[in-house]
Amino acid sequence: MSLSTYLWGIRLFTLFAFSAWLGVLIGLDPEAAGSMGAGLFFISLFAFLTGFLTLSVTWVYRKALRDTGAAHHLSGAFRQAFLLTLYALGIVFFQYQRILTWWDALLLLAAILLIEFSSRRFFQHKNE
Repeated sequence: MSLSTYLWGIRLFTLFAFSAWLGVLIGLDPEAAGSMGAGLFFISLFAFLTGFLTLSVTWVYRKALRDTGAAHHLSGAFRQAFLLTLYALGIVFFQYQRILTWWDALLLLAAILLIEFSSRRFFQHKNE
């Protein structure tokens, strides 16, 4: 599959996920929906942010490495977008639970960076 085909698929997925997130945001009353509404909110936000950040990270790779290099690093772009999404959702979840403080955000960032650096080392040793 070519890079442009991959990106159009991600764009379509992101558009659907954004529509679902807006539908949940506009259509559900948070107090009446309870935990089901919160779950739908977080799931749809996760899908939207994963698509959006995948497109953003891939765009940065395309600017820096051109299409060939960006196509080579698609799995890394998706992994980084996934981890950035986990970080953003973690912060939103902490705020939802009213436990967000600056050191919680830093600890979450440290955990995400640890996962990223560990996965880089794992895949580097696997490719050798």
